[in-house]
Order: sequence, then structure tokens, then C-alpha cells
Amino acid sequence: MNTEAKVGAITLSGLILLAGMFVYLSGISFGDKGYPIKAVFAQVSGLKPGNIVRYAGVEIGKVTDVLVLPDGVSADIMLNPGVKIPVGSTLTIGSDGLLGEKFINIMPPREIKGFLAPHDKVYGDNPQGLDELMVSANQVLAEVKTLVKALNDVLADEKVRAALKESALNTRDITVNLNRLTATLALLAEHNQGDVTTMVANLKAMSGSLKDTAARVDKMIANVDNNGQTAKELRETITALKQTSSRVEKMAAALEGVVTDTETAKNIKETLKNARDATANANKMLNKVADIKTDANVEALYNTDTRKYKSNADVSISTSSSDFTVIGVSDIGEDSKLNLQLGKRGPVFNQRFGIIDSKAGVGVDAKLSNQLRMSLDVYDPNDVRVKLRTQYQVAPDTFIVGQSEDMNKRDEITTYFGVRRSF
Repeated sequence: MNTEAKVGAITLSGLILLAGMFVYLSGISFGDKGYPIKAVFAQVSGLKPGNIVRYAGVEIGKVTDVLVLPDGVSADIMLNPGVKIPVGSTLTIGSDGLLGEKFINIMPPREIKGFLAPHDKVYGDNPQGLDELMVSANQVLAEVKTLVKALNDVLADEKVRAALKESALNTRDITVNLNRLTATLALLAEHNQGDVTTMVANLKAMSGSLKDTAARVDKMIANVDNNGQTAKELRETITALKQTSSRVEKMAAALEGVVTDTETAKNIKETLKNARDATANANKMLNKVADIKTDANVEALYNTDTRKYKSNADVSISTSSSDFTVIGVSDIGEDSKLNLQLGKRGPVFNQRFGIIDSKAGVGVDAKLSNQLRMSLDVYDPNDVRVKLRTQYQVAPDTFIVGQSEDMNKRDEITTYFGVRRSF
């Protein structure tokens, strides 16, 4: 390649590069150019062709032309390809800084019900111009001036100044009296330290009594069941009653065909009827006793925030496949609370009502899986409280327990974790 060809190639490359930079900087595009829309404003505050258009703060197009109309000013907008403006969008004119370049800002509506079509006309909100700001500032200054004049009129009154001075003096006297009261209370506490110590000792003794009471209640519950012996003896008694009634019925039936005396026969029939009734009642009682099952449970819980332990104990007595009773004591030794509830079993949920933590309430137990169970208690009608329990079986008759109390009181929520054991 000779020198002239090299110079021509370099010159042509420079012209192509210059044309590309011109096209890039001028925003000229080829092919799909998006779609145009027309925005109409009462005034545009210096908006001119070439200003950018933003959608929720993102640049999406430019202003191609600004025309004066009889009812305002029209700004032709060319949106970038692929951009869609929802119907009902708000158009305003803003600026980058106090003296920055103007731009059109588009804010989408809360609910989108369609999009603008090419060449649609939309009406924008009027911008707040400098004149409007000056008028608003003048109105504010006038109101401030009126307020200052009113304060001067009030403070110029001798009676008002005297009242303010008297109020300040009264405040000083109140402060002095409060200081004296504080000193008196401190002295009183110092002189009655012995009484306070005695009161604390009495509270400790009372706590010990409550602990002994809880132990006796626990022992009483154990004695009621007596390791299943009570239920066993009751079944044996009812069985004996059933056998005796059957023997009486057989004896009366044997005599019925032999005795000819009318009164005697009547008595035998009455005996047969009574024996049958006794046998039927014994069968009912025996069936009920056969369904009675007792489960004793003990648990120890720990609060990581207060670092305190609490222990609970209860006995569940099942009188049938669907009916059960819960008797127990919670927070043994500290603030012992009685639990006495009647319940109904279901396939997934158990329902309870009665006394929960010494207050009237209701509860629901949910069996989420073979190992996982969840309970929700709502009690104390005068000051409603909600308790949520979750227990997960980790071994036979052994559960990990999580319990949150007072869940409806944000500042009083307490959470415990611990172990529950069934016997």
C-alpha cells in the first residue's frame, strides 16, 4: 500500500469515528424508536427540546418538541423502545438543583389498569414556580408577623408579666418541697430498715408455706391414683357386684317355676327385675372403669432471660376414648397455680375448659405429627392472657418443651424451655 492509500484510509477511519461520536452524542437512533406521547401543561417553566424524561427516577426518553397551544403548552415525548407508561400516571416538571436542567418526571399509579398507546395525550400537573413560592413565603411571613404582634400585646400587659413571674416563683418553691420530701422519705427508709427486713423474712416464710402446700397437693394427686391400684380395686368391686346380681337372678328364676303363692311369685318377679337392673348398671360401671386411664406428667422449665426455673406437674384421667380430665399444679413452690380442666378428644384437636393457672379459661391441643404437639390456652377473663406450648417427643415418654406466656402483652412475654416426662 502506497503513502496516498495509507493517508486516505486513516482519513476515512477518522471521519467514520467522528460520525459515530456525533450520532451517539446527539441521541440519534436507527430502527425502532419507541413510541411518542404528548404531555400538556399549563406552563413548562423553561422546559425545552432535548430535556430528559424519567419514570420513577429512571431515564426512559427525551422531549422532542415544545409547542404553545391555546390551552397551555404541549411537550412531545419520545419514549425508549420497550418502555410502557401505565394509564393514570402523574406527570410533573422538575429540575436538577435550583438552577439545573429541567426534566419531566412520570410517577406510576398505585393500580395499573392498562398502558398509554402511541400519540396519546395526557395532562401533567402544574409545576411550583418561583413566583408561587414567593407568594407562599410572603403569606407565611405575614402570619409570623401577626403572631409576633399578638405575643407582644400579651407580654406587654403588666398582669401577664406578674403572673409569669409568680409561676416561676411557685415552680421554685415546688422544687424545694420535692427535695425536702425526698430527704424525708430517705430518712424514713433508714429508720425503718428493721421493719423492711422483717417483712422480707415474712415473705420468705410465706413462700416456704406455699412450697409445702404444693408438695402436699402433689402427694394427694399421687395418692388418688396410687400407681393404678385405686382403679384396679374399683374394677374388682364392680365385677363382684355383677357376679352377685347374676347369682340372685339365677336363684329367682329357679324358684319362679316352683312357687305357687301369688304374693311370693310377685316378689320373685320383682327380685328378678331388680337383679337384672343391678347387673345392667354393673356392666355400665365396669365398662366405664375399664376405660379409665391415668397419665402422670412432670416437667422442669428454664427462662434464659430471668435465669429462673419452674416446675409443673399434672395427672390426665381418661374416662373414655373421647373424654378426659386434667388435674395439676404449675409453678410449684413459687406461685403455685391450680389446673383443673375437662376435655374432649378429636382426631387432630383436643378441646379443654376449666381452670388454667388458677383462672377460668379454654384451651386447644393440636397433634401436628406423631412426635410434635402444640397447645394454645386463653384464660383470665378480667385480664386476658394467651399461652402457647410446643412439645416434641425425643424418646419414649420424654419431650422437649417450649412455652411462651402472656403472648398478647408485648412487654410481659416470658419464654421457657425444658423437659417433660410422662409416667
